[in-house]
Amino acid sequence: MSTSKRGLIIALLCYLLWGVLPPYWNLLIGVDPLLILCSRVVFACLFMLIVLPITRRTQVFLETLKDKLAMRWLIPASVLIAINWGLFIWAVNTGRVLEASLGYYMNPLLAVLIGSVMFREKCTKLQYAAVALAFTGLLISVIAYGSFPIVSVSLAISFGAYGAIKKKAQADPIASIAIESMLMTPFALIFAFVFMTGDVLSVSLTQILLMLGGGAATAVPLVLYSRAINDIPFTTVGFLQYISPSMALIYALFTGEIVTAPRLVSFIFTWLGLAVFSIALIRIAKSKHPAREVG
Repeated sequence: MSTSKRGLIIALLCYLLWGVLPPYWNLLIGVDPLLILCSRVVFACLFMLIVLPITRRTQVFLETLKDKLAMRWLIPASVLIAINWGLFIWAVNTGRVLEASLGYYMNPLLAVLIGSVMFREKCTKLQYAAVALAFTGLLISVIAYGSFPIVSVSLAISFGAYGAIKKKAQADPIASIAIESMLMTPFALIFAFVFMTGDVLSVSLTQILLMLGGGAATAVPLVLYSRAINDIPFTTVGFLQYISPSMALIYALFTGEIVTAPRLVSFIFTWLGLAVFSIALIRIAKSKHPAREVG
């Protein structure tokens, strides 16, 4: 399998996993979002420390820790992803799934900009048409929102910057996620037990088990994402992210969130953009690997 094809499959799997996470975090309604954030950091770290020897990445992990250039990228990456996690969990637990999904609809457009400026990636005319459709959808959604969507913008910027930094680092996916979660774990533990002692002691056994599972649910998609951005253009990885918020929209509909006509129209424009972008990727793949003539 070619690197680009593998990268596309990994990216698709990553976004499908992210797309099913809102219902999972919703099971933790009643638990303070900051405590959930702390548990994600700590249990993701524990999960990755188990995964490292299983995948034989312990030596790579130790070498990356000693690599000053890699750590220069991974330290800010860990801060950015923690901010993104916290905002997302807070949005889901306060009934703002649509606002959170709007942020992730902004991010692919930001990824196209980052890919063009930072990584000198070029898009085809069809891909630019897809971007135009998605931007139209975003514009309709922002106008319909009625005020500046600060949560949505913050989610888009934090994750877009995280992805750009990870692509710059080009670190081993498993080792890098282990390092990122490990860097944030001491802060998460201190915050949870010093400032949220009452919340920690009031957590039920079921909630503890859910938070334990949240460690794997947090780490696995991030490992896949780190692999994908190492293999394929940042623009492509970013644009495919429309899969996750589309799944979040479907979830929001089932949970009774009100979806206005303008918001629905904006999502339709975005889906059209995703369809056009997918067609462009197929055409690019065919141009690189034309069918062999028979006979």
